[in-house]
Amino acid sequence: MDDGNTIDPFDDLFEAFELEEGPPPPSETPAPAPEAKKATVAEPPAAADDAPVPMATVVCTSCGTGNPSHNRHCEQCGARLGSGPLPVAPAPVIRATPGGRALTVIAGVVLFVLAAVLIMNLRGSTPPETTTTLAGPTSTVPRNVTNLIPFDVEASSSFPGFPPSNLIDGNPETYWNDFSLRGIDAWLEFSFTQPVQITEIELQNVEDEERLRRNYRIKSLIIEVNDVQIEIPMTMEDNSEPQRVPISSLGTTRVRISVNSTYPAEQYDGKTPYGELALQSVKFFGTTE
Repeated sequence: MDDGNTIDPFDDLFEAFELEEGPPPPSETPAPAPEAKKATVAEPPAAADDAPVPMATVVCTSCGTGNPSHNRHCEQCGARLGSGPLPVAPAPVIRATPGGRALTVIAGVVLFVLAAVLIMNLRGSTPPETTTTLAGPTSTVPRNVTNLIPFDVEASSSFPGFPPSNLIDGNPETYWNDFSLRGIDAWLEFSFTQPVQITEIELQNVEDEERLRRNYRIKSLIIEVNDVQIEIPMTMEDNSEPQRVPISSLGTTRVRISVNSTYPAEQYDGKTPYGELALQSVKFFGTTE
């Protein structure tokens, strides 16, 4: 029986406790103040690789629309942006056409010919010491060339009073007529006392216009020299001007002229034409051996 003084052997095994109805009383020692946090600056997020890059713009002064900086005119109103000079397109390349190339070639040839003529004229302004020009429509021949006069001349025929010797007498009032043969098979043969080198032969029809037209005139002929076995053809113009033909004899003593064809005789001022062939003169130019 418990009289109140008996000690319960299990009391030492359990600790008495009390239910707390509120927060524990504040400790007499104050808790340390929380440490102030350092201010940090947030870094901007890294731009993504595919994020669009902002494009520079130019504001139109007319309508206020923003345009890409490479624009020269406003996309909204078309006004020109900026005051700088507009780009100038390069000059077009001129392509040569076939006709243009042909004209260029022709122009080049013409310039070349003109230059050649000028050079020849300049060179010809001072005659070379070894050349001279004979009177009449002649070519330039060596200076020692002289008028070679034959000592004799024969003809196929001759009209009385108009012998072949008239061809070499130097008188323009005399001439040779064949004897009513109209020049058919007519020929002339000239002889020299010594061999000569002939460079040119000059023939001349009658100078008097009436006698020229009323007589037959030589049209074509053949020249032969006895030192060179070659025939030299010549065609004469139907006029009274001296006409020359170049030849190259080495040492001839005889020259033969054969008539091949003639110009027909004509009426002149109502006068009847003659039936004879007429020739005023024959001259020889060259050197003696």
